[in-house]
Amino acid sequence: MTVTLTNEGDVAVITIDDGAKNVINHGVLDELEAAWEEAEANGKAIVIAGREGSFCAGYDISVMTGDDRHASAQLGQRGGRLALKFWGSARPLVAVSPGHAFTIGAVWLACCDVRIGEMGKYKYGMTEVALGVPFSDWPLEPLKIRLNPQHIVSALLHSRVYAPEEALEAGFIDELVPAGRGLETALARATELAQLPGNAYARTKRVLRKESLAIMAADLERGS
Repeated sequence: MTVTLTNEGDVAVITIDDGAKNVINHGVLDELEAAWEEAEANGKAIVIAGREGSFCAGYDISVMTGDDRHASAQLGQRGGRLALKFWGSARPLVAVSPGHAFTIGAVWLACCDVRIGEMGKYKYGMTEVALGVPFSDWPLEPLKIRLNPQHIVSALLHSRVYAPEEALEAGFIDELVPAGRGLETALARATELAQLPGNAYARTKRVLRKESLAIMAADLERGS
């Protein structure tokens, strides 16, 4: 089991831990989608946490660069549909990045309301252009909103890779804490957010993100 779901009071905690770098393939997405549906149905707030050393290293490169283009497109679309659910969730969503975050991992971080990173020799980045992969609309919407405008070109066009302190300034994360303190910090933030009136939180989030949600949904529909 790579994905686990636990509860801390009103907070549902989803942890991704494949014992290595948290590479995303169809099996991981099966577990993550199931955990997400349960967490959103039962939690007043949600924490998504990676494992020590890695929030998410991105998609399985063997699938994304393989000869089966349908398989790679399908994997990318599944990650995108989950990003859309994160971005539009009615629940407060807090992420813990205790390590590296690349490509879909960095997008998922951008889709969370609060993002906690840990200090260490870790990297954050959107390296698609460097890999010869042009962006479509859906990943760019949350990134354009959450990243510092001064870093949009460097991060997205130039595939710059950021250390945690740089990632904080660039907007990949909102707070940087000592190693090992990420989860407790995220739980504290999520517990506070869980006390906010849920209906007002959900409706305000939908209004704030109405346009970007529509763009993401349309782009994912075109690609399905």
